[in-house]
Amino acid sequence: MTAAISLESISIVLVKTSHPGNVGSVARAMKTMGLSDLRLVEPKTTDICSADEAISLASGATDVLEKARIFNTLPDALADRSVAFALSARLRDLGPRLQSPQEAAQEALKLTESAVGAAFVFGAERTGLSNDELLVCNRQVTIAANPAYSSLNLSQAVQIVAYALRTEWAAGQFDLEEDSLAGTLAKGEKLATVKAVADLQAHWLQAMQAVDFINPDKPKKVVQRLARMLAKTPLEQEEVDMLRGFFSDVIRVVDDRLYPHEFERKKP
Repeated sequence: MTAAISLESISIVLVKTSHPGNVGSVARAMKTMGLSDLRLVEPKTTDICSADEAISLASGATDVLEKARIFNTLPDALADRSVAFALSARLRDLGPRLQSPQEAAQEALKLTESAVGAAFVFGAERTGLSNDELLVCNRQVTIAANPAYSSLNLSQAVQIVAYALRTEWAAGQFDLEEDSLAGTLAKGEKLATVKAVADLQAHWLQAMQAVDFINPDKPKKVVQRLARMLAKTPLEQEEVDMLRGFFSDVIRVVDDRLYPHEFERKKP
């Protein structure tokens, strides 16, 4: 392994967690495997990390709880992460290729070696991640379990992923393939963050609506197809900026907010 790789730089993101005990157990699962960056999105209470049950079940991992950060939205929590691995057993017609925890751990560590932020995202205890939350992420991870009863406790799921990260990190086998995302980044490209790509997707849909390409009330599968397309291709920040500039101009022209030279072209 190389000194550039640090498990502490990989984030664990919990979305809409309701039970303090689960947060404490997640903190313990993280610390035992060398992870420390815990992020919470819309927890049931803002003081969930300081609840007695959370502290008790953290069992000495209170430093992880104390450093945990709370965010209002999932894109905000991923604002400095370029790759987000969604943990979900829910299969999507138009989702990214499914990965095992071991495959995801390998990719996350390769990206970390290339100084790219990675996060693993877990949904609410009762419902898991919603379709909208899954669409924010650009990878999907499924834990192989008994198909007759595949329900895992939140902290158990985090422990499995954290263990996969730990074992892959200890093995230290991170060969970069030329055409892989990590291999591309090794050449110096600056990858757009998950939030930047989510904002691009929203802007793209806004432009589609502006030219009546889609009905916002009945977009069919355009949203899912667009999300899948953006997840397939790692975008550099400059590419995101270029596309958003184009969509801004599309919307501007549709709204008839023309520049002086464009008025001249409209004259009969």
